[in-house]
Amino acid sequence: MQFSHPEFATIFEVFNRQVSFTEEDWRLFEPCLKVIDVGAKHNLQAIGEPVTHHYFIISGLVRWFYITPDGKELNKGFYGENYIAGNLSAIILNEASRFAIETLEPCKLVSISTNMFKPFGQCSSWDRLFNYSCQMLLIRNERREAELLTLSAKDRYLKFIKNFPGYIDRIPQYHVAAYLGINPVSLSKFKEQWLSSSNQEN
Repeated sequence: MQFSHPEFATIFEVFNRQVSFTEEDWRLFEPCLKVIDVGAKHNLQAIGEPVTHHYFIISGLVRWFYITPDGKELNKGFYGENYIAGNLSAIILNEASRFAIETLEPCKLVSISTNMFKPFGQCSSWDRLFNYSCQMLLIRNERREAELLTLSAKDRYLKFIKNFPGYIDRIPQYHVAAYLGINPVSLSKFKEQWLSSSNQEN
């Protein structure tokens, strides 16, 4: 199959692997895509603003985060290559985004206009992709909730290392601390000790 941009071939491969995206449906979907390049610390989604685009990450890393009333940033998640960054619940509920999305690195993205979501409701491949995305979101949120409620700071950090081995060297330590709910000073003080004890146990 021919693609108008090489980045689109990557998206099709990922979508097809996940939900068997048909070539016929892809031909309807492809005109809704646009390749963009942005720098680090670029705001992709602001809090309180409508969700107008989702972004498939070709290269780079992004973070999702909340801001407390006193201005503290609490990281919700990190997403890298071959993931879609966007606020799915805001689209489902037809409301403004409650969290922000920002790039941590220079990124090559493929933007997907959310205005195009509804017309694809009759597209079986899109329906499967939407349902798959909802399922993955549910699983990820449930696992994160369990980790925050049941694991110690040490175990949350070790679980993060295990789950995201390719991210740890790409994310500033204070962002990791904000994601794990750990004081940055405490993480800096104890992380080597935690890693050492984990290696001895293994």
